[in-house]
Amino acid sequence: MHAIFVRFLLGYGTGAALLACVVIGLYFALIALDCIRIPSYEQNQIMAASQAIRTGGQVEGELLPDTCSYGVYSREGSYLYGTLSGQEQRAVWEKGRDWQTTGLYGKFWQRIEKDNGNIAFISYQVMAKFVSPALRTIFPNAELLFLAVLGLLLAALTVVVPRFFGRYVDRRLLVLSRAAARVEREDLDFERERSDIREIDQVLGAIYKMKEALRKSLREQWELEAKKEEQVCALAHDIRTPLTIIRGNAELFLETEDIREIREWDREILDNVEDIEAYLSILQEAMGPAGGKKDSARAADGGRELFPVRPWMEEIAERAQALGRSRQVQVICRSSAARGCEAKAADGGVGWVLEGDKKRLSRAVLNVISNAVDHSPEKGKVQVRAETTFAPSGEGRLTVAVEDEGPGFSREALWRATERFYQDGEARRKGHYGMGLYIARTFAEEAGGSIRLANLCEGGAQVLVELPLLRETPQSGQDRKLSDLQKPENMKKL
Repeated sequence: MHAIFVRFLLGYGTGAALLACVVIGLYFALIALDCIRIPSYEQNQIMAASQAIRTGGQVEGELLPDTCSYGVYSREGSYLYGTLSGQEQRAVWEKGRDWQTTGLYGKFWQRIEKDNGNIAFISYQVMAKFVSPALRTIFPNAELLFLAVLGLLLAALTVVVPRFFGRYVDRRLLVLSRAAARVEREDLDFERERSDIREIDQVLGAIYKMKEALRKSLREQWELEAKKEEQVCALAHDIRTPLTIIRGNAELFLETEDIREIREWDREILDNVEDIEAYLSILQEAMGPAGGKKDSARAADGGRELFPVRPWMEEIAERAQALGRSRQVQVICRSSAARGCEAKAADGGVGWVLEGDKKRLSRAVLNVISNAVDHSPEKGKVQVRAETTFAPSGEGRLTVAVEDEGPGFSREALWRATERFYQDGEARRKGHYGMGLYIARTFAEEAGGSIRLANLCEGGAQVLVELPLLRETPQSGQDRKLSDLQKPENMKKL
């Protein structure tokens, strides 16, 4: 800003000097062209004609410039002739008879004694005058005219120069106001702008930092809201699974009198009611002010544990079969890692554990099975196979393959079915909101796994849930926390 003010003063001073040069130059040009008489013109003419006036007769008017007035007196003071008015005649004699040159009424008077004894008084003014009588009548003093013109030009310069510099500063401040306006309406997708004024750049820098801080805060808020919405949608979707089992078992109560089966189905109902209560509790937390953050913290740390594969797969098989009964679909479970399987792994699955959030992984697998049941025809079959595989390096993976007899995936769905809210075709869209496979993929990836989609040659869809395995030394079959099972004597990474 200091530099701008210096430039303003220099600009104003330069402009004023140029105007003064133009006005003065025009003044001297008119003098050179004999359009204006210089201030000493009349005095010089009088001095040149003084000798002729002393020796001559009544020829003073012809010898003097037309701007001079004069009066000739006798030695006794009588007014003889001239161009003086009656009021001036007596006053001139009284004031100027003892002086060679005197000032009177703003004029200069020259006293010349003639050879015949008479005395001539000649008046003149020391100022520039126009040669033209018409211009001289309008502008008696040419110098004052040019000074007035210069004053008007300087006044105009005083108006123009500040306005020019004001617009210059306004254009620089426009960058500042534009950035502030965009921040005000939360339009934060813009790069930092710059001005050629250091103070404005400093304010722009502060606004840019504020914009970045606000953008970060809003992004965190948006992500929190998105996480909360995602959690609500996921829980709302997952509640359908236990409700389906409850409804199916309740319907079966009406068809059987076998107390043993009723007790078994009643136990499944109570288990699923417990799951619904847990889902609603999580949903209540998710709807709280810090729900999204709590859920993220739980997924990152608090929910992780190590648990045996075989008991977990047995739980999945029981709930999958309950899902099938509720929809009149036969769910066939085969596993190399669960008790009661038709095929066994070489080591029987003993000592293998999964690392992750057990409830989330259960929800992931059951979502895939629920989708397969929903898309299978009535009285159809859903195959669930759990197998362990080992790479030459010794790394193990658990693969849960779910196959249905439905219409299968479209070409687009093979790529996009695990996206959030993706819906494919009327047959697969009915009663679904595009969350099941998305939830399954999210929870599987949290545990270091993945999901793959495919279509079977004989028809139907296939979903593969792959999870990494850890090997544990034989201990109790109960679930243990990660802090206990990570001890060297209890576990080693494959």
